[in-house]
Amino acid sequence: MNQHVDSTAEPEGAGPKPEVAKDSAKPADNDSVAPPPPPDEEPAPEAREAIEQLFALAPHLRPGRANVMGDTRVSGDVVAGDKRVDVHLHENPLPRLHTVGPLPTAELDHLAETFAPNRRYDELHGELTDQRVLVMRGRRGTGRRTAALRMLMQAGPKAGEVIALDPGTESVDFANHVQPAGAYVVVDPITSQDGPLRDIHLNAVRHRIGDDGLFIVVAAHDTVMEDVTVHAWEPPPAADITRAHLLRAIRRTMADGPSDAATAEDKARRLLKLDQAVAYLAVGPSPREAADFARLLMEYAAGRCDDEELSGYGRISAEEITNRWFGEGHQSDRVTLRDKAFLVSLAVFDGLPYPLVAELGDLLYVRLRAVEEPDRAPGYPVFGPSPADRLTLARAQEYDDETSTAWGGLTERVVAFQNSSHWSTVLRHVWTSHPAVRGPLLAWLDTLVTDRRVFVRLRAAVASGVLAAADFGYAFDNFLNQWGSSPSPMQRQLAAWALYTAAEHDADSAVRRLLSNWSGRHDPARRWTVARTYALLGGATAPSALRDIGRMAATGSAPDNALRSALEQALEVLLLGPAAVAALEQLVQWHEAQGPLRELAAAGFLRGARRRHYVVDDRTTTWPRLLWLADRGPAARRYVVVMWRALLADRSQREAARAELGRWVRVAERASMNAARHRAFLDGAPYEEAGRYDVVSDVESALGDLLPLLVRTRNDYERLDFLLRRLDPSDGVRSATLARLRAALANSPTALPGPL
Repeated sequence: MNQHVDSTAEPEGAGPKPEVAKDSAKPADNDSVAPPPPPDEEPAPEAREAIEQLFALAPHLRPGRANVMGDTRVSGDVVAGDKRVDVHLHENPLPRLHTVGPLPTAELDHLAETFAPNRRYDELHGELTDQRVLVMRGRRGTGRRTAALRMLMQAGPKAGEVIALDPGTESVDFANHVQPAGAYVVVDPITSQDGPLRDIHLNAVRHRIGDDGLFIVVAAHDTVMEDVTVHAWEPPPAADITRAHLLRAIRRTMADGPSDAATAEDKARRLLKLDQAVAYLAVGPSPREAADFARLLMEYAAGRCDDEELSGYGRISAEEITNRWFGEGHQSDRVTLRDKAFLVSLAVFDGLPYPLVAELGDLLYVRLRAVEEPDRAPGYPVFGPSPADRLTLARAQEYDDETSTAWGGLTERVVAFQNSSHWSTVLRHVWTSHPAVRGPLLAWLDTLVTDRRVFVRLRAAVASGVLAAADFGYAFDNFLNQWGSSPSPMQRQLAAWALYTAAEHDADSAVRRLLSNWSGRHDPARRWTVARTYALLGGATAPSALRDIGRMAATGSAPDNALRSALEQALEVLLLGPAAVAALEQLVQWHEAQGPLRELAAAGFLRGARRRHYVVDDRTTTWPRLLWLADRGPAARRYVVVMWRALLADRSQREAARAELGRWVRVAERASMNAARHRAFLDGAPYEEAGRYDVVSDVESALGDLLPLLVRTRNDYERLDFLLRRLDPSDGVRSATLARLRAALANSPTALPGPL
């Protein structure tokens, strides 16, 4: 199967240390225009570069990257050298930021094979079948969304798709986003006292979907409702979830046969009877943790995990381990304050070199000790615990890995928690269970976010995002609002990274509310932060992103250059992701209007036209991203054609459009030349003889199909033909690709006969 990979921006080079003003006071929450940054302020990376930095420098975040990376997905690591890898803990088969729109078949198939029903599920399934509209409420992380999807799959039409509505959709508009006989789910809709979910909204949906449609609202306890019948969700036992995932994994390793089902049941039963499994499942892990434990049991069964590793993970949960680290138990069991600071530092810099983790941990230790022993002189012992002892305490592993530096990739010895959930567990625990830590921890993070090193700033922002997910109101008052409204572009980028991380750690509803609120303000700094955050969130929030981007462009004072560029870059990223077709449709609608929306649509489309899309098969083929989309779907093709026609006919955009279309021609030309060289290689011909192979690449064929669609009048034809003739080499050697494209253009309905 071909692997499709989107292009990336150039990595950020080493830059000067940003001069960021430190102000511990809570900033005023007003709409005043932020002053310009100091002239020596380090510029923030472009949106695409900020995305690449996030996932290159914080791989421990490990999100479902399809939201922002188009067709790219990240799987588990492979073993190289003496690097130790726990694939069973590090892989996350499904994204945490959920898809909006039709749900992928792979996700639904995975769910069908691993779902563990219980009595409460059966009751809710019966309620949905009778009423067609259901509101179920439960705590996040208890499998409530999974249960809702399974209900829609079982009660809905055979082979019918399940569609997820954007939580940012207002309740009053739910009925406008559903179709008769469809199956829909909305998770944690954004409601308020002024805009609650009402029974009248659900009745409108029920009327719209008809007798064959289904609609489920998955609500959290903070969802505001009026006169709505709510059904509580109760998750199945953790052992049932682990068993379901075990059965799926076992069956996938076995050949089909009449006795396979019984054999799989027997293997799963024996694994679940292990003492380590019984002890771990008895502590009541979350559904996600129970699924992870099933993968660990499979590693144990395959001999890739021993008894010690299994008992180390299965004896007690990550939460209990963390409680023991930071609690004050028996004196013999106490972890020193310096080691606790090291654990927090490791949580922030998981996967980075030990000396860095230890050095920055000691800086935190000094601040913590100043709270614990204010009369004691500052400082710490030069020699402390050995790295081996510290890593044993932290249940961490050390391995060789290549890290990105200003001098290229360097192999370094790095350290990371064995359990990939531990880094976020530690941060949440110290933030919520030990309030005295908050002051020194924030002061420490404040020094990190002004560090000269990009990866230190970024990791501090990611850690801050986890803290924000644990207590969003406190985080907003103490750093999110300050960063998001700062005159410093880098601090605003920190806010975007932190907000993305908070959304990834189950605070997506709060993040969406904040973005919607800030997009309605007339503060350019906050609006810039909104645009950058939506660029990171990508396809997971596309409907809300497009709505708010349009609002920021069309309301208030005209965007300054920085904000205008941020809006354009956010559109560019959306055009690279899974919501590209929806973004193209919105651009077409905006371009039909006058004013700033028309200008934004043109700029966003041309930015997207510059991006490349790499298709990896037996060789790598470079496509213009929008041409690749147009070649694979009629809707995308229609929108691309409409935009090219409009831009080529617009005097203010015509030259820019011609330049970008000319680049498409050059890409097609190179693709055909590379295909000819590949053919020569397969035939054993000399490299220099590739020119004798008349090969038409897929890229050229797609462009040859597209160009005639851009012609509506004789003038259109002549302008495009002139563009192609102008691209011919001046040395008299005609390009075969250009000749074929001109021939295809001449076959357009409005082209008149004439010499080429």
